[in-house]
This record gives sequence, C-alpha cells and structure tokens, in this order.
Amino acid sequence: MQETAKEYLESQLFVPDAFARKGGIWPLRLGRNIAKPNYQAGPMVLEYYNMHFITEGKVEFTFGNEQIVLAKGDVFAMFPGLTFRYRLAPSETALQMTWVSFDGAQAPDLFDAVGFNKQSPYLRGVLSKELESTLRQLFLPQPYDLKRHNELISMIYRMFGLMLSADDTKKRMIGKENWIPKSVAFMDTYYMEGITVQDVADYVAVHRAYFSKVFSEQMGISPVHYLQRLRMEKAAELLLSHFMISEVSLLLGYSDPYAFTHAFSKYYGIPPGTWRETCKDAGIERKSST
Repeated sequence: MQETAKEYLESQLFVPDAFARKGGIWPLRLGRNIAKPNYQAGPMVLEYYNMHFITEGKVEFTFGNEQIVLAKGDVFAMFPGLTFRYRLAPSETALQMTWVSFDGAQAPDLFDAVGFNKQSPYLRGVLSKELESTLRQLFLPQPYDLKRHNELISMIYRMFGLMLSADDTKKRMIGKENWIPKSVAFMDTYYMEGITVQDVADYVAVHRAYFSKVFSEQMGISPVHYLQRLRMEKAAELLLSHFMISEVSLLLGYSDPYAFTHAFSKYYGIPPGTWRETCKDAGIERKSST
C-alpha cells in the first residue's frame, strides 16, 4: 500500500475496451485502504457506479442531506450524478474499506436487485466470509488481460449474488407479474429442447395446475398451446429450408418423426411433407436471416 496524507491506499484503474463495453458490466477501479485519523473524501460526483465495503471500523456517509454511520460488515453505494461524501467516524479500530467501481447497462438493475436506491444507498451486515474472500481475490497480482477481465466480471457478479438473500429472491418471484414473464422467456428460449409445462412450472416454482390456470387467464392461451405454437411456427420455418422432416423433428425436440408429423398435421391440418410441397408450388421460400 502507498501512504498518502490521509490513508494507506492500494488502487487499480481499468480502461474498458470495445469488447468490455459489449458486456452487461465492466470494471473501472478497485481499491482498499486503511484510514488515518484525518481521513475524509468528497464532496464527489461520479459518472459510474461504486460500492464501498467497510471491513473494519466505522465511517460517516453523507448522501443528499442525510448522514449515517456505517460499521464493519456494511456497504454504501454511490450512484452516477449524485453528490456524496464520507469521513472517518469514531471507533476503537482503524477504518478499513474495499471499493469497486463499475459501469454498464446492467449496473442499475444489479443495484436495485440487492436493495440499493438513491433514498437509501446502503446495506447493513452484508459482509459474509464468502464475500470477504471474494473481495480479497480482486487484488491478486495479475496483468489486466482478457482472462483477468472475465475473472473480475465474474467476481463482481458473485458479490451481488452473495448480497442477494434467498428471501429477496423469493419476494421477487411472488406474484404473477413476476413469474409469467419469466415463464414466457423460459419457453421462448428452450421450446426446441422438448420441455414440458411441468418443466416451466418447476422453473418458476409454481404448482403446475395453478400455473396453467393463471397463465391461460393472463395470456389468453394455455401454456401447452403456447409451446405448441412456438414449435409449429418454427417447424414451418425449418420446412422451408434444406432440412429433412426427420431432422426438423429432432431439432424441435420430438421423440420421433411420427410424433412430429402428428402434431404438425393436427396444428396445420396437413402433413409436413404436403405443407412443404404446397409452399414450394406457391414459390414461398424461407427468409434468410441478416
């Protein structure tokens, strides 16, 4: 650590390249310190997101017109564009903090997920042993290359995962306004892998019968028919390409071509082979993706 007038400091700065900026978040700076008796910082306005973890001692954190004293195990956050300041608070042990600064499209959502907001930008008692270990790993003496970049991103996500309690996760899953969009996203992503309505209900942790009832009421279509529609629309698209019917069946997760042919015929009213020939006669071809 380097000694300054107000602290012993270790800091690392990162400049995101084009690859980093394509991600959900990217690191900008890391730091840790041991504060001297005259330690204070700010007022400051950042252009990115920041978290300060208190690993020893106490700090007085000021945001807006409010002040709060935080202690070992707590964390405060700084939002872009807002004014913050902090300074040493009386304590029997020296103030020590570790901080992480980052930016990216997912940054505000991550802050929201763990409970940071502009009116209350701090959390108490989040610093578990696992989180302390993760913070220490941030400072491994390694060059900042693609490998290290990915490691840092992984550790930042892990930090948020460790701050997000199981109770918070359950609260966010309660209510159809949360689990219906999740179920739709799950089906839209995995419908070609032979998933069932039971698989979807398990994913959103809702009883199958209740899930089917509420989904049908909210979406105007049952989950069985929603999955069927996804598969049949994709089947129609694939049949306009070079794939054989048996290959289309496998791509869509059917156990055999006969099961696929039966499902297709029931949905469109004609077998897939006849449908393909009809489209060819009509000059219909698959649109190439761009």
